[in-house]
Amino acid sequence: MNPLLYILSYEIKASTAGRSLFLSTSFFIIVVLTANISMNQFGIRADKNSVSILWIALAMSALLSINMIFQNDYDDGTLDWFMLSPISLETIVILKAVAHWVTTCLPMMLLTPIVCVSMGINFNSSLWILLVMMIGTPAISFISTIGSALTLGERANHLLLPIFILPTFLPILVFGIKISMLVTNSVYDSMAFLIMLAISLFCIAITPFITAIIIKVHYT
Repeated sequence: MNPLLYILSYEIKASTAGRSLFLSTSFFIIVVLTANISMNQFGIRADKNSVSILWIALAMSALLSINMIFQNDYDDGTLDWFMLSPISLETIVILKAVAHWVTTCLPMMLLTPIVCVSMGINFNSSLWILLVMMIGTPAISFISTIGSALTLGERANHLLLPIFILPTFLPILVFGIKISMLVTNSVYDSMAFLIMLAISLFCIAITPFITAIIIKVHYT
């Protein structure tokens, strides 16, 4: 098997074997449904005013598994092997980001149409929101690798991660929420989609190098 595919499959299996997938997905569903119930109690129209709950819940749920991106490999010495392997550290970071997206963001996105229906959003709009998330969430996974690297070896990393990561999520959340709100009003702005795509591509292009530098500094 190709070494890159082997590492990717290993990362996906390691992520699904733990509790991170269950915790992230459960947290996402609980936050969205709880917010939906609360809004219904006060007569708030969820489809027009609170589609932002979907993005905020997704971002917060993604935080639950960030500390496991590098920490387990650091503890058992696998990260040391990655440092000495012929595969570049930047490539390892990309594979880990992809594995995080597949095991954390993707399951929540697949639940989005179902959750949107419960919030009163029509099925057509929910598919557009799913498309927006498909474009924007890779940036969340790639940025998450930076936070995981910054807190590498810290015992209280689960407390530090929100401080490091959440501010960097803001551009993605702002555009994602704005586009999703436009979609619920049947307004499709191609420029907004392109800006969201540009943000994701920029994060994919630059974050592996930043994360690799942080890890190398940690070992010096």
